[in-house]
Amino acid sequence: MRIIGKILAALVAAGYLFACCLLAGMAIVAVLGFIYPAMDLFNHIQPVLFFGLGALVIASPIFVPFRALRALALSIAATGFVASSVIYVPELVAGLLPRAAVAQAEQTYRLMTFNVFGRNEEPEAIVANIDAVDADIVALQEYSPGLRSVVHPLLAERYPHFQYCAGGERAFVGLYARLPFEPLDADACSASIMSTDRTARIIVRFQTETGPAFSLATTHNDWPAPVTRQAEQFAKLSEALSTVEPPLVLVGDFNSTPWSYALRGFVSTAELTRHTFNLPTFPTLWYYLRDWRGMLPFLPLDHVMTRGAIAIHDLRTGEPSGSDHLPIIVDFSVGDEGAL
Repeated sequence: MRIIGKILAALVAAGYLFACCLLAGMAIVAVLGFIYPAMDLFNHIQPVLFFGLGALVIASPIFVPFRALRALALSIAATGFVASSVIYVPELVAGLLPRAAVAQAEQTYRLMTFNVFGRNEEPEAIVANIDAVDADIVALQEYSPGLRSVVHPLLAERYPHFQYCAGGERAFVGLYARLPFEPLDADACSASIMSTDRTARIIVRFQTETGPAFSLATTHNDWPAPVTRQAEQFAKLSEALSTVEPPLVLVGDFNSTPWSYALRGFVSTAELTRHTFNLPTFPTLWYYLRDWRGMLPFLPLDHVMTRGAIAIHDLRTGEPSGSDHLPIIVDFSVGDEGAL
């Protein structure tokens, strides 16, 4: 029995050491992601790396009874934890800090951006959610034809100004507003269900009677792999936004976390300010045991960014209402761009 116990202890220690090497290797590769874009993919799972390696550091005395092996495993896990911390902690701290107070404005707008999930089985709940938020502008992603057939007639009663795109799964983007707007960049929003576009964007200009005009854009990027596709999508979006007159609000599902060099590079290149810090929105659903089941989101894939005289008064997540994403609700005001 003693021999069997030693064998089991050795197997557990070996498994623990393997886990340390695997997660630490990913963390080190991730922090070096600026060298080669494919390495940056590991930054999208930084919460797993950070908390996983932290747990391995704490649990080393329990799972590794052999002193020499424990020291090795602990050093590997600690190195990975430090590497992950370099990327993860600044975003975590930024998310915990209180939002800077802004002066009250005569006119504020409420915007809701929401990946409604193309296979959402509760379309009426989406409308009820939007009604409860009482948003002036609603940007929808994964707004599939099936959902649109139910949701659009209900939203059109409340929001007389709208535009939506067709195409591939991530080209289903919609925009509804109480305010009139002028569509821009129409070529990026196909109206044909035969379109083969995998992504789409809507860019509009709001002209208001009670305040300065402002621009708004919404998009849904594809998954970050392959990295060449991600780079192309960010480059096209940055180019499209370069001609848009500020103030500008950009929202949507970017399928990219704030820990990735790719997203940070896009924000810098497009001269934007990101306001969503460590705000997990995905996944609220996961398919296992033959059903969609609820879970706590841990990946911030949906973002709010601005350029120019936009003041953010409040920003928070809302209810999922049948989606695998949480919506983001943001209250903002628009300043006089010429006064900057």
